[in-house]
Amino acid sequence: MSRLPGPASGLYGRLRAAADSQRTILSNATSMVVALGSTSFLGAAFWWLAARQFSQHSVGVSGAAVSAMTLLGFAATIGLGTVLMGELPQRESRAHGLLNAALATAALVGGALGIGFALVAPLVSSGFDPLRQGPLSVLIFAAGVALTALTLVLDQALIGLLRGGLQLTRNIVFSVVKLVLLLGVAALAATYGGMGIYTAWALGALLSLVVLIPFYRRQSNPLTSHFRDLHSLRLDAASHHAFNLALRAPDLLLPVMVLIVLSPNLSASFYIAWMIVSLLFGIPQSLSTVLYAVGSGNPKELERRFRFTLAVSAACGVAAVLILLPAGEPLLNLFGASYASQAKVAVQILALGVFPEAIRTHFVAVRRLTRRIGTALPLVWGGAVLEVAGGTAGALIANSLTGVAIGWLAAICIESSVMSRDVWRMVTGAEQPASATGIEPPAAGDGNAGAAPSASGL
Repeated sequence: MSRLPGPASGLYGRLRAAADSQRTILSNATSMVVALGSTSFLGAAFWWLAARQFSQHSVGVSGAAVSAMTLLGFAATIGLGTVLMGELPQRESRAHGLLNAALATAALVGGALGIGFALVAPLVSSGFDPLRQGPLSVLIFAAGVALTALTLVLDQALIGLLRGGLQLTRNIVFSVVKLVLLLGVAALAATYGGMGIYTAWALGALLSLVVLIPFYRRQSNPLTSHFRDLHSLRLDAASHHAFNLALRAPDLLLPVMVLIVLSPNLSASFYIAWMIVSLLFGIPQSLSTVLYAVGSGNPKELERRFRFTLAVSAACGVAAVLILLPAGEPLLNLFGASYASQAKVAVQILALGVFPEAIRTHFVAVRRLTRRIGTALPLVWGGAVLEVAGGTAGALIANSLTGVAIGWLAAICIESSVMSRDVWRMVTGAEQPASATGIEPPAAGDGNAGAAPSASGL
């Protein structure tokens, strides 16, 4: 067969390279969505069982407690997971000691935050009274926060060590174990209520660490800790943490806000609706995360890849919304008729947030790639405050979950409209990424976290 002429050959090569790049993005993003889907399915099974075996009040209290636990645990990571992703591959023999120091630090900070919250939260809302029923309840909640902080840092560190399979295994074991434990707790529902649901969750996180035993056995000094190395990374960790916390806070604060402003019953329905839309939001989050990874390695191709991931996010969003709009109420009915009656409209409104969410997650990718995280902090934190304020205003005005959903959707639309300028500049080629050297590491699982709960939060 004769060889194609030079120009045609060049065109063919460019088209083939473009197709290969798109396959890389789609395959990696699909892998992330599948991983999220598997853990989300098990998480949904956990809350389905809770809704069937416990009162709606108990589900609302435990759902708000889990959201608070996740937010406090995320705050307790103080950016260590993000930093470890970039540092561990370079540390070689000292990597394990640095990991141990980070895990211990996160757990201690998480435990302190958990004790403080368990003592103060009941003064703000009677819905949190179960957290302060006695010293044991306080300690259980604090342990849950400490374990959440530890596992969040651990999961990101395992990705940095290229042990993503172990990270996925731990999360699946966590999801299965807490579901099995809940079956046992259900027999004691009348005695322990929402605190029993929370205890099953926290104990599942602890038992999931068993999968790390072979990993630690292979270390010559498994308990070595290098706190001095960790201290030298404090400023880098703080800068990442300020950015990531703003992105993660609204979706964890909203269920707590609903409990305080409305009622535990409505908080339960909102938490379930929020969980249902999580997979929908996972599509643009996964695509923009993969975009960051491939864009940092080859900035010259970023503009085309950016347009591709944005278009796929929009197309998948349209398809998912068209499915969820009629399916929202039947899905809620699986948990109980009261959940459907209270949240059927809210879940449809929340689903529409996938479009502004796609803009926001791509804005995050732009700012990371152009190394302008610092200048984005006021905008990102302003957006976080606006989302919580919008949801709260909707709750106060309408006294319903529909009001919460409308208020939140209006807020994220305003937020994304401000962020759209950077996104549009990247689409048109006016925005230029930083060089591949020195680009900051992405925060897997939280760097592009948007408004929906991650799998770990289900």
